[in-house]
Amino acid sequence: MNGTERFLPKPSDTWTWQLATYADVPELVALAVAEYQREIVGLLEPSPEAFRYNLTQAINEQQYHLSREQVIVARNKTTGALMAYAWCKRGHYTPYSTEEMAEAAIAHVDLSFPIRTRITILAQMLHQWILWCHICGIKVLVSSSIRQEQAAFFRLHEQFGFRLVGLLAMKRITEDLK
Repeated sequence: MNGTERFLPKPSDTWTWQLATYADVPELVALAVAEYQREIVGLLEPSPEAFRYNLTQAINEQQYHLSREQVIVARNKTTGALMAYAWCKRGHYTPYSTEEMAEAAIAHVDLSFPIRTRITILAQMLHQWILWCHICGIKVLVSSSIRQEQAAFFRLHEQFGFRLVGLLAMKRITEDLK
């Protein structure tokens, strides 16, 4: 795993990962509005209602078809407070290939946490996405960012074996997961 196994969840982590539920949606939307909505201001008209609807649809899809979408949340082990969430979905194709891709749609972390915590949580998201793609037989994972500060995010992708292609990070999912 190129040294990235150091990021795998550990008992000493102050958070735990779980599949998102409908009850998580209000907090997921609130985190997006508080921390990430400013990234699209002036480009797109934010709609928390549309985001709420799309998250609810994704969680519904996940509940009945776990291999189609994955929405996971990281919550503090002691307080239960939301720390981060990630959303990955399959069924994407480019016009120049017939291979299915999974798209990492959202990677939101509470920005009030120390940088080391945020990086560890983001790395665990990458692990989860790669493992989900492997289990579901999805050959390519693609990730992008709308954030202005994205250099560290993409360096982390490179550590995980992603190749930067334009403004995308792409990884071929292989059988070498151990």
